[in-house]
Amino acid sequence: MRVTQNMMVNSSIRWIQKQTEKLNDISTVVAAGKEVNKPSDDPSAAGQILEDRATISKYAKYIATISETDTWIETANSTLEAVDSLLETAQDIIESSGSWDEDTYLEQLESIYEQVVDLANTKLNSSYLYGGDNALTAPYADEVEISGGTADSVVFALAGSAATVTIEITDSAGNVVRTLTVSGGSAGTNTVTWDGLDDSGILLADGTYDFTVSATDASGDAVAAYAAYRGDEGGKEVLIGENSTVTLNNDGSLFSDALSSLSQAITALKNSSYTDDLASSLSDALESAMTAITTEQVALSNVSSQLEVADTRLDNLTLALENEINTIEVGDTTTAAVKLEAQTTAREVTLETVASVLKMSNLSDYI
Repeated sequence: MRVTQNMMVNSSIRWIQKQTEKLNDISTVVAAGKEVNKPSDDPSAAGQILEDRATISKYAKYIATISETDTWIETANSTLEAVDSLLETAQDIIESSGSWDEDTYLEQLESIYEQVVDLANTKLNSSYLYGGDNALTAPYADEVEISGGTADSVVFALAGSAATVTIEITDSAGNVVRTLTVSGGSAGTNTVTWDGLDDSGILLADGTYDFTVSATDASGDAVAAYAAYRGDEGGKEVLIGENSTVTLNNDGSLFSDALSSLSQAITALKNSSYTDDLASSLSDALESAMTAITTEQVALSNVSSQLEVADTRLDNLTLALENEINTIEVGDTTTAAVKLEAQTTAREVTLETVASVLKMSNLSDYI
């Protein structure tokens, strides 16, 4: 086969283009300080870098989850501390009741009761902290809702058995719109069905209605009523690493005993049935409630320690992977500079050689 001038030119141009590509690649290494700038530079190394970066991204998600869980724990701990402080104050009031003005005593206990309910209904972002899996429903509320013409059941709690229970449902203006009277009620949570009608038999408008409960036993003595826990046992499980989880207790029934004790003290004061024996019993009950809260705080502290260990480990693993990527990806600029000089010289020699062979005065006309 005869080798023509055009064939020689085309072959030479292809060779020079390859030399130019090599020169450009080395120039990129020197400019970027990286040996691997695209997958074709080193497919194996590029694959490892992608895998490491995916792992770092996964670790970042765990670290973010740990940070969110830390916030949950901090909020829960501050809530428990506040409730514990209120119960300690209530206990002091109950134990020294003989030296207190009865009206002042009642007013302070009612305030403490309301504050404990508010704290039990603490929200973090848009979710209730202590609602179990029912994170969108207030754990404790003396209210009932009508939606689409259908009323929810009235849910409340009693400190003891009752023979008669009276429920007064009020509208947003505080007007009593319906009075329900039922026979019998048990200690703990009770549920009473409501048809959504007012006392005239007219269906009320959709909305939220408050209610109050009063109850008496077979002897006619008042039975304390209080807000019932409307959540469930829950158990907030959080993934903080590969096959590594922690569980947060978000069961708001933790506050039920405290609310029961406070409601009993308030009811006894209102009905002039407060006695030293009752004060002693309620003080012991509040002590048990505070012990349960302390136990929960210890559990939170243990989880917090787990999170700290996991966070440190993930930070170290992330750093190790970043160092590995750096080792694979980042080039030796000194070596690259030498290669750049050598490749530049090689290209210049190639240009001169090809020009000489082809007897061309200006090779650039063909490139």
